[in-house]
Amino acid sequence: MHANSKTAKLAFAAAVLFAVISSVTLLSPAGGLAPVSQKPLDPAAWGKDHVGKPVPEYVSGDECLFCHRNDIGPGWSKNRHSLTVRQREDAPDLAKLLREQKPLASVDSEITYFLGSAGHIRFLKKSGYGKFALLSARADLGADGHVQKLVNADKPTWDKELFANRCAGCHTTAVDSSAKTFAAFGLDCYTCHGVVDLDHTKDTSLIWFSKKRRSDAQAITSTCAQCHLRGSKSRSTNLPYPNNFVVGDNLFKDFQVDFSKVADESLNAGDRHIFRNVRDVAVLGSDFPTCLSCHEVHKHSSVKHRRAPRTAICNDCHNAEGPIKGSKAYTTHSSLCEY
Repeated sequence: MHANSKTAKLAFAAAVLFAVISSVTLLSPAGGLAPVSQKPLDPAAWGKDHVGKPVPEYVSGDECLFCHRNDIGPGWSKNRHSLTVRQREDAPDLAKLLREQKPLASVDSEITYFLGSAGHIRFLKKSGYGKFALLSARADLGADGHVQKLVNADKPTWDKELFANRCAGCHTTAVDSSAKTFAAFGLDCYTCHGVVDLDHTKDTSLIWFSKKRRSDAQAITSTCAQCHLRGSKSRSTNLPYPNNFVVGDNLFKDFQVDFSKVADESLNAGDRHIFRNVRDVAVLGSDFPTCLSCHEVHKHSSVKHRRAPRTAICNDCHNAEGPIKGSKAYTTHSSLCEY
């Protein structure tokens, strides 16, 4: 065999081996290697959507709690998904903090809702049917829950459009993108469980994300990404939140995402982690991990995160080699949310 021919065959074999290795990027839950599609997928190729359609009829959270008052009810009022928007009378701790802020004394009596919970608090009041006005001032809280800094509080003013244009999609339920109104403040069960089949009492596999229906990586990712994939926008409305997303839909039929942010080292580790996980599922065809691999929403727990097998996504926040614990702080910053 000629040397050149032998070299060419070795090069070809190496290329094939590299391609095989490149197609395997994640660890499966069992610890083995899980194949990922070599050719990038079209995130919008599967499923349906409700873009531009009316908000469907859905079972409200009050109805859900009739049966789930003992298992979900006790903890929901303290869950971060429940605390996205709170009435003043339901947040005595924040009402007390507000009363202590002398620069906000002139608008204190107008503030009837709080936006946010840990870290940053914004102030709201009703402004017509299904709408909020947003105060220019923001309170930054320390780890002890006390106000560390007031931002834009020298001359607080109300903005009637900002909440609808930026915040409504992830802090309220059943948003009508055309009217920019919402059906309920905060996040109702519908946000994550969608339109509930009433027969789910006999067969829990009929409801999204029950113990019997949480294996669809694409649907899980679409549902969580509707709010957590910050910096993306709807193609049809140009708003920074989806146009009538319903659980079970393919978010990416209308939601425009810049997946190059996965490689952006200037992006904080928290958001980059989310971009990478969504990219791996939506574009690379991975089925592990998903958000539910580590997070238990109702239990307000991420204890499963400690038991997860090590994968490439871990390196966004942890050391790639050596001790995995605590190499990078999980922080979030957002120009959209103004913090």
